[in-house]
Amino acid sequence: MSALPPPVLAHLQHTVLARLHPTVFSYAADGRFLGCSGEPAAFGLDADPSGSADLLRDLFIGMDEEAACELPFIVLPGGRSTHLHRLRDGEGFHILLLDAGDEHARQQAQQQIANEETLAGQEKSKAIGLLKRIRSDLESERSELEEANALKSALISTLSHEFRTPLTSVFGYLHLLERVIGRDPNAVQALRAIQRNATYLFTLAENLLEYGRGDSGTALLHPDEIDLLALARDVEAMIRPLADDKRLELVFDIRVREEDRPVYDELRVRQILVNLLSNAARYTVAGRIGVGLAFADGQLAIEVADTGPGIPPEYRERIFEPFNRGGPGGRKGAGLGLSIVRRLVQQMGGQITLDSAPGQGSRFRVELPQQVRTGGADLVADAPDRTELWTRARSAIVVDDDPDVAHLLESLLLDLGFKVEVHPNAADGEAAAARERPDLLLVDVHLSGSSGNALVFRLRAQGYRGAIVTVSANASREAQDAALKAGASAFLTKPIELSRFILTIQRALQRGG
Repeated sequence: MSALPPPVLAHLQHTVLARLHPTVFSYAADGRFLGCSGEPAAFGLDADPSGSADLLRDLFIGMDEEAACELPFIVLPGGRSTHLHRLRDGEGFHILLLDAGDEHARQQAQQQIANEETLAGQEKSKAIGLLKRIRSDLESERSELEEANALKSALISTLSHEFRTPLTSVFGYLHLLERVIGRDPNAVQALRAIQRNATYLFTLAENLLEYGRGDSGTALLHPDEIDLLALARDVEAMIRPLADDKRLELVFDIRVREEDRPVYDELRVRQILVNLLSNAARYTVAGRIGVGLAFADGQLAIEVADTGPGIPPEYRERIFEPFNRGGPGGRKGAGLGLSIVRRLVQQMGGQITLDSAPGQGSRFRVELPQQVRTGGADLVADAPDRTELWTRARSAIVVDDDPDVAHLLESLLLDLGFKVEVHPNAADGEAAAARERPDLLLVDVHLSGSSGNALVFRLRAQGYRGAIVTVSANASREAQDAALKAGASAFLTKPIELSRFILTIQRALQRGG
């Protein structure tokens, strides 16, 4: 290695010596301290270097006395860190002290960084472990929520059936009682009370089930062609007992042509009408309820106006919230009707407006654009003349394991002039239908030990071509499609209303198999 230029060497010597503060302790061959040179003050040894001489010498005891020895990073009593070197010099030796404070500080800093990196790695591992546990917990919770949602859907389906089946008996037998009670005022009053409470129970059940389904958007909508005139008649038959009981004038203004077959979800339109009208009948003490139903230019307009107490401005938005009862002092009912109406209107892409003032009644207006049809069989084709059908069709079989509903259907069919057989199970009903070949077969979907749809499918496979009406408490489009695919001529939803019952049978007889 070539010699460094004198200026460079001089600079290095000055810089290194200035940083290391070299200090030398000299000793004789027997270890006796001879003196100190350099910068002992840099190591806190300037007061009495001889006092530290023995300590420095003894640090090298046991080490090779003939070779140069080094002890790095020795902390002196004054707290200074130094490198110690023992160097042989003839018979004696020297101990060289070089300042290691800066180097020690750098090593400590590096060690601190290494320690922090180690801690950071440990914390990272902990965080990753925690995230994995959180993810596992979330997956478990999601699985539980999915299971709970499936159970909720099953519960809703079950409740729908359990509500609608007994209501079928209630409404059906009310129609029969209307014909036989005569003019006895006590009997009429009792009948009106039953009708009023049955309607309220039906509306409440539908609203609770709709609320339980949650906000599922248009997934719950099943648009198809509907008969608005028949729908209006059904709703009027349901609400009129409520109005008559309070001596309210109930006026329907229907501006729909016979040939109009707009595309809507009939169940949802019916829910909107029933909720608005039942609210009006419940809260109006005296006066009038007006109902407007019009279809023009691809839009359905529903308007319900009453002479009730009206709604103060501060309550107009609140009445659309779930479980709100609509007024300062609270009202009767569960407080779900209007919230369900607004939800359904929004799902159908429509709008609802309210015009009301205290003491001046309320006017609700709903505007619904026509929906896009999702498929399914046409259940609203024009029916032939009723007299011709009744003359042509004379025999019927009812298959239903609920004795109350079976007796009701039998009574309604007998009243229409049919000869009727009733069977409580699928096996007997199938055998009777295959043997008798009736003009009309009424089959409940839910039968003990079998499915009504399976029964229909087997009969069609055997060549039965008579009219089949499937009856179900499940009002969904899926239930209707399943029944029609199995071979039913028509689908009838519980609870059964007389005019709808007659119209459905007419259409079924028209189609046959």
